[in-house]
Amino acid sequence: MGAYSILAKYYDTLMGDFDYDGYFEFIKDQVAGEGVDLACGSGEMTVRLAKDGKRMMGVDLSGEMLNVATQKAKKLALDVKWLNLDMLDLELNHCVDFITCVCDGVNYVSQKDLQKFFDRVYNCLKDGGRLIFDISSRYKLEEILGDNLFCEDYDDVTYIWSNSLGNGYVDMDIDFFEKIEGDIYKRIEESHRQYIHEVDFIKTCLKKWRVEIFDGETYGKPTEKSKRIIFTATRN
Repeated sequence: MGAYSILAKYYDTLMGDFDYDGYFEFIKDQVAGEGVDLACGSGEMTVRLAKDGKRMMGVDLSGEMLNVATQKAKKLALDVKWLNLDMLDLELNHCVDFITCVCDGVNYVSQKDLQKFFDRVYNCLKDGGRLIFDISSRYKLEEILGDNLFCEDYDDVTYIWSNSLGNGYVDMDIDFFEKIEGDIYKRIEESHRQYIHEVDFIKTCLKKWRVEIFDGETYGKPTEKSKRIIFTATRN
């Protein structure tokens, strides 16, 4: 089964501890005008930016995730455009003011495709346009997630998340046990791979940009034990 086919249904529940509000407060005054939210998932950040007056498009490879995002925007009467597309194939008919990619989206891009990704984004931005994205750090993927097992039990679903650390990546296998009726559960499997990216390598890929980096939890200076690193890159 494809990635996010079942996860989309429970994504917001499982991501309940992610600080979308704090992240939004950090970036909202750094961007303006028209923007694209890549790997937008269930649209949590896309919707927040749209509510703040930005003209938004959300892009995601998962149609199931976009269905959730579409309903979310519809309930708030927000005019957001949604595009079902691999962000490596990003191409717009006009340049925009900013592009975001939050909550690990870039970790799904392999090392060999990173330069291609950043070049595509560069070509989709106006002069002075801004890209804001984050990565799960090497420390997080190797020391916290890699070769570890996690599980949680909710009313409607239980999941077991098993990770295997490879050479430059972490493979994530998730078994969902979805409650159907009474004591009857349906088992659904999903697999994901996140790549481990070095900050210095990303900076090399962004040599045409003006770049700043921040800790993804404190929004201050990153440390060796920062779990998430945020990059703000301005197109020269």
